[in-house]
Amino acid sequence: MKKGKFLKFGAVLLAACLASGAAVGLAACGGGGGGDIEFDENGNIRPSGSGKTTVNFWGYGDDNEHAVFTNLVAQFNEKYKDANLEVKYEQYSSDELGRKVKSALKSSRAAVDIFYAGDADYKTYATAGYLEPLDVWINGGETESGTTLPASKEIKIEEMWETSVNRYKYDVETTTEDGPNAHYWGIPKDIGPIVIFYNETQFNNAGIKVISVAKEDLAEFNAGTKADARGKTKTEYGITGEVKEKGYFVDGTQKWFNNQIPMSWEETIDVATILKQDNAANNKYSGYYTEWWFNYGWSVGGDCIEYVEDSDPQYTGGYWDLTLFEDTPNYIVADNVQGTVTVGSKAYSAGQLIEWKDKIQDTHAANRVVTQQVKDLATAGTLNELPSQRDAMIEFVALTTPTTTEVAKGKYGHAVSAYPKQIGSDSDKATKFAEGQIGMLVDGRWNVVDFRKQCGEKPGDGAAGGGKFEWDVAPLPQYKKYDAQGNVTVHGVEAGHSGSVALCINKKSTKKNAAWLFAEFIGGRTGQTAQAESGFAIPSQKDLANSEVFLQSGKNPRNSSVFVRAAAYETPGDWWYLRDNAWINAWANDLNHKVREGDMTFLALVNSDSVGNTPNLLKEYTKKS
Repeated sequence: MKKGKFLKFGAVLLAACLASGAAVGLAACGGGGGGDIEFDENGNIRPSGSGKTTVNFWGYGDDNEHAVFTNLVAQFNEKYKDANLEVKYEQYSSDELGRKVKSALKSSRAAVDIFYAGDADYKTYATAGYLEPLDVWINGGETESGTTLPASKEIKIEEMWETSVNRYKYDVETTTEDGPNAHYWGIPKDIGPIVIFYNETQFNNAGIKVISVAKEDLAEFNAGTKADARGKTKTEYGITGEVKEKGYFVDGTQKWFNNQIPMSWEETIDVATILKQDNAANNKYSGYYTEWWFNYGWSVGGDCIEYVEDSDPQYTGGYWDLTLFEDTPNYIVADNVQGTVTVGSKAYSAGQLIEWKDKIQDTHAANRVVTQQVKDLATAGTLNELPSQRDAMIEFVALTTPTTTEVAKGKYGHAVSAYPKQIGSDSDKATKFAEGQIGMLVDGRWNVVDFRKQCGEKPGDGAAGGGKFEWDVAPLPQYKKYDAQGNVTVHGVEAGHSGSVALCINKKSTKKNAAWLFAEFIGGRTGQTAQAESGFAIPSQKDLANSEVFLQSGKNPRNSSVFVRAAAYETPGDWWYLRDNAWINAWANDLNHKVREGDMTFLALVNSDSVGNTPNLLKEYTKKS
């Protein structure tokens, strides 16, 4: 499968929850009183005739998020007090997540009406019949009570990030997001794009100066007719050569970092190496740290599993196969191609990655090769060859591997990253960045609130201004190659994952209209504005995300537009693919710990039983019962 679209044949997904910065939990509580409110044909509210309508809402979050939602619930209750409607907000720790949600949703009693569900959980709940489809409230139509509703004025799908809202659309019968019975099972509470957080003070100490020029502004910046996002021109910076589409470059003897252009894989290592060497006293862990391979593999068109269509009656149309370490090159349509070119079964335009099924000669083969058509198009220059998924994994593993150790295929380690066991838990990596012990950290928007408190809220709040250091954000690395003049000749795509949490309604709730009204309030402009203003979330509405509500140009990070760009292309991680994590557990621990910590070679993993048995595990997901 490719990461410019959503999974076509996926079943459900893993129990592990990746939310905006932390697991999102539910918990059991007492049922609320009163009956449901009603809507008339214009969407106006008619209060329940049986007393106060109380909606039970369960959530999870840190102190900042809890304060935001406490305030939002109070606003909602004040707004609808004349309708005799109130929301009761209860928050629970992440430790209670699995036990509470399973117990509550399996119960015959509707103890909760509306709750958080991460993109790693909702398909399981929808398939089990625990969730209420939300289409009638979103798009308008006839409710179970027979009332015809207008389309929502607050939740307008066309105004929201497709990468966020469409991950909650799912057909439980066809296991696709666009099947004939696909429904929206949740409304995004938020989306958490992943970017590089970097320590700008360390950059300066290492002799790397920062500019902020978008790709589309390079021509005017080079001509001297436009300043960068920080208000300085090329002349004022003292740059003498032409600024190319590079995240890191050297002009004369001066090193530069452009925080609006993705670094290539090689540039990432160059900068990380400099940070480790020049800040060794403070930056004792990593010049660059990431725990995710997604942006490496997805940038070149690879993925961890692919769907193999098969007419074998034991399967429901086909089966999944492991491609995490597949060594066939990937391909992208050259930028100079006019119109479209048909490859396999699909027409592609310039800059589009060729899908796996269209590049492979025989998808059932044990040792796969690319088609002759793809080879011919590459020879003709219509397609550009990119690294394989295995190449991408080797680059990822090399981050922690010593420079004297060969990973595979003649590739030696970069040694710019600490071992995962040195970093510790998910929260530990953020703490180490805030302490100045990681120069560049790949992580999500949810860190912004804490980094503002710990490192500096505004530009200039570094050590001299009362904070710890200057910091900002930049795009994730992207595969790129250059000619001798520094022009991009071959490139992958910008890629990465994001976390998200939805507001879902319990199928057993007797107050679904009231619960929807609250979901609309939180998922609409009021709730999205409040979360964005607090700093920890990017709004679901694109126009809000591109406004000062989110960008907050007077605060760190100054380069918040990077989050907006990422929201447009970042998609769910592999926890979203299938109905449980058995196929991942088979090899993930060996990869993330033994291999990345030097206790197992990369090739030993590739040839291990844990990897070798995974294709058999994957076939079980689509076998007919």
